Amino acid sequence: MNARDDRRDDAPPEWTAQARELLDASADALDGATASRLNRARQRALAARARPARRWWLPAGAATMASVLLALVVVNPLTRPAPEPAIAVPALAAGGADDAELIVADDNLELAQDLEFYAWLDAEDEHNG
Repeated sequence: MNARDDRRDDAPPEWTAQARELLDASADALDGATASRLNRARQRALAARARPARRWWLPAGAATMASVLLALVVVNPLTRPAPEPAIAVPALAAGGADDAELIVADDNLELAQDLEFYAWLDAEDEHNG
C-alpha cells in the first residue's frame, strides 16, 4: 500500500496546506495600497454577485404567450362561415329558384334558421293532402 491509499478520501491533498501557508505569507507581505485595492475589488465582485439575476423569463413568457395566442387565432378563427343546412329543402329540390332566393336572402334569417321546421311542415302538407 502506498500513502495515497492510507489517507481518507475526503481529506485534502498534502500540497494544499503548503499552498495556503505560502499565500498567507505573501498576503501579509503586501503593502497597504495593494491590500486596499484588492479589498475593493473583492467587495465589488461580491456586490455584483449579490445583485438579483436578470429577469429574462418575463420577456420570454410574454413572447410565448403571444405565440400561443397567434396560433389559436390562426387555427381557430373567431369568425367561422355558416354551416351548410343538414336537410334538403323541398322547394330547392323541386327547382323553385324564387323560393331559394327567399331562403338565402339576408333579410330572412329567421326563415333560414328554422329550415327543419319548414321541411317538416312541407312533408306534413304532402302527407295530408
